[in-house]
Amino acid sequence: MINPEPWEETSSRELLDCKIFCVRESVRKTKDAAKQGRFYLLDAPDWAGIIPVVDTPEGRKFVMIRQYRHGTGKVSVEFPGGIVDQHEDPLFAVARELLEETGYRAEMILPLGDLSPNPAFMTNTFHSFIAESCYLDTTQKLDTNEEIEVILVPEREAIDMIGGEEYGHALMTASLFFYMRYRGYSD
Repeated sequence: MINPEPWEETSSRELLDCKIFCVRESVRKTKDAAKQGRFYLLDAPDWAGIIPVVDTPEGRKFVMIRQYRHGTGKVSVEFPGGIVDQHEDPLFAVARELLEETGYRAEMILPLGDLSPNPAFMTNTFHSFIAESCYLDTTQKLDTNEEIEVILVPEREAIDMIGGEEYGHALMTASLFFYMRYRGYSD
């Protein structure tokens, strides 16, 4: 029976610095040196995303954002989030992103879980949070190349739309899974 264990890195070198990520070659071998190989890794900063909840007379709604995504060439509906700066606590990063992208602030932010976006070749972590009792506090403070529309989406509608034309962001789907576990959904 095979019992996988961590491989030892014998050498590493950066191949390409793309500002928001680096491509690195890593030579690794098993502990017994029976296997070794070259692996190409994408080193990126950690990311954090948040599900902001607003309680309305009509029920719970999510503060979501619509923005164009260059990778897919499509408009995407997502939860706010972004890069965790080096040495920054993911909770502070996601609170900052929520305020900058939407103008909303939360009375309480709780961690939902952490994920590896793609452990086959990516070295970063995605941190998922929920923001309870959100309220509009200020105007957006967007980065130079951001165009973001803020929308309030009823909870059930957001869950039902996952996988739809604009609701295909995998990390948003993962965050909704965490949210549903947090809320105790069983059906």
